[in-house]
Amino acid sequence: MGDIDELHALRKTFYVGAYQQVINDATNPGAVPKSEAARLERRVYLYRAYIAQSRFNMPMNEITPADSAELRAVRLLALWLSQTSQSNRDGVVSDLAALIAGSHLTPLLAVIAASIYYNHALYEDALKILHPFSKNLEAVALTTQTLLKMNRVDLAKKEVAAVKTWADDATLAQMIEAWANLFPAAEDKFHEAFYTFDELASSNTATAKLLTSKAVCKIHSAKFDEAEELLTNALNWDNNNAEALINLIICANATGKPSEVASRYLNQLKDAAPSHIYLQELQLKEDMFDRAVQRFSV
Repeated sequence: MGDIDELHALRKTFYVGAYQQVINDATNPGAVPKSEAARLERRVYLYRAYIAQSRFNMPMNEITPADSAELRAVRLLALWLSQTSQSNRDGVVSDLAALIAGSHLTPLLAVIAASIYYNHALYEDALKILHPFSKNLEAVALTTQTLLKMNRVDLAKKEVAAVKTWADDATLAQMIEAWANLFPAAEDKFHEAFYTFDELASSNTATAKLLTSKAVCKIHSAKFDEAEELLTNALNWDNNNAEALINLIICANATGKPSEVASRYLNQLKDAAPSHIYLQELQLKEDMFDRAVQRFSV
């Protein structure tokens, strides 16, 4: 018999977005893993759950230079996400490069580092650091996400096909396939993705992440009213969930609601996640529009 995976349940809880449950489980003194590696990984998931809740100060204040490379990378992820200045974020990426250069690269370190690269739009760097870990589910998930972001749906589909040969029933493998199914313009694939997220929500906690994922499927099918209901429910679980707020903005605009409705969600997003990539891209487009207006003004 193989070794028991002490963190299987914790990982699954993290993947579906039940972050408070991750925090509760990872701080339970009666469930401390036996192995040193599992104890380290548990701390990593604990701080990543805090980050997912935008509680950046927890890892930034508690992780020290004496901690492992994986934990120090988590601290850099929190630091990157807490910054709004591009120069400060560039500095975090430079610190990450130095950390990687002086450390043994593990799957856990690679996933955290790739998360920073992904957020910094360094997609090739993210893929490069993930490449050696093609049998690690989180590495495959982030590889697939990165390829989809780069509009390389063909390569993302290959990742999905490969992971199904060795982890077809795993929760994260199902989520990877569902994400990929949202990209082709095929109604049957949208339904397939929806039922995957719906089944996960039924068998787990109906988290804001899963409810928002279901809503995105409905948006792809132009069922905006159904999507809006799911997103409102998502906010009941997490009233500052950035992805739910962004998709509510999309629904408000698509259904012709008064402009103040979308503006209210946008203002809430600015309060909840001021450095979100959506807001950065929106600001970039607004700046481009203003420059264009100036060029053609009389």
